[in-house]
Amino acid sequence: MNKTYTTAFNTAFNKASRLIKNPAGISLLILEVGKKLATGKASIADIKTDLALLVRLITRWSKGEYKNVSTKTILSVVASLLYFVNPIDIIPDLLPIIGFTDDTAILLYVLNRIGVEVDDFKEWERLDTVNKVPKK
Repeated sequence: MNKTYTTAFNTAFNKASRLIKNPAGISLLILEVGKKLATGKASIADIKTDLALLVRLITRWSKGEYKNVSTKTILSVVASLLYFVNPIDIIPDLLPIIGFTDDTAILLYVLNRIGVEVDDFKEWERLDTVNKVPKK
């Protein structure tokens, strides 16, 4: 990741360290991500699944339902979501076609960094869903 992206992500990471102490703030962040996803921009479609996964992870963590995740991972997820909802970042989202390139780069960087914990969460979700299926 180049220096510009690193600086921008570190700024978001610092905001995230304050935000994770505020469940209402996490809820507002999740709403903002949902609003931005609802814009239906083609470039967002490419990362929609990954964003939805990160939103589920942070939602379940903030509700205390999922705890098998490091603080550093939570901070990275929140930072990437903060970066995503910020329309004025390295490449402003208002620029057609290329506006979400930096958002995608940050998201892929974070997913690469936290891949094992994301895989663990996906497995936990799968098992949680299986356990909630009513027995006949």
